[in-house]
Amino acid sequence: MVIIRQLEIDDLAQVYRLGERLFTSDDMPILYRTWDPYEVTDYFSSDPDYCFVAEVDDKIVGFLLATTIEKEGTAWKRYGYISWLGVDEAFQRNNLARRLYRRLEDRLLEDGVRMVIADTDGDNAEAIDFFKAIGFSPRSEHIWLAKTLKRPVKGIRKRGHKQVTSSEPEENII
Repeated sequence: MVIIRQLEIDDLAQVYRLGERLFTSDDMPILYRTWDPYEVTDYFSSDPDYCFVAEVDDKIVGFLLATTIEKEGTAWKRYGYISWLGVDEAFQRNNLARRLYRRLEDRLLEDGVRMVIADTDGDNAEAIDFFKAIGFSPRSEHIWLAKTLKRPVKGIRKRGHKQVTSSEPEENII
């Protein structure tokens, strides 16, 4: 039997390990945020009321990490934001993600939040379909850009159009 409950401190390691399996750089090479231990601990320590797990026989098989964002001068003033939602592959297609989301939505409604935001990669059709199925609608296309910087060759620096060795005085660099 699956139990959906609030994340507890003793769950942090299991949630982290599950996220490590789900959010890999092989599957998502240009994820704008990376999965690391701070993702779990930061959400747990800052907004534990919005962090939930799905548990089967004392094993975490899914999680949802969310927060709220306060924006004065906006229509809703307080927004829910889903940061991470993951379900063990063996338990996908069993409505666990939907159940985790429902628990979050109930909590947000109790706290007076009237809008929830989620974002995902534009190519992540599975996530987009999931969010649409639970009532989310695309608001606008969000584009982010990335550039991989090449590391300089050791001992050589470039300034302007002139290549110089690092032993050349700074004042001679154009």
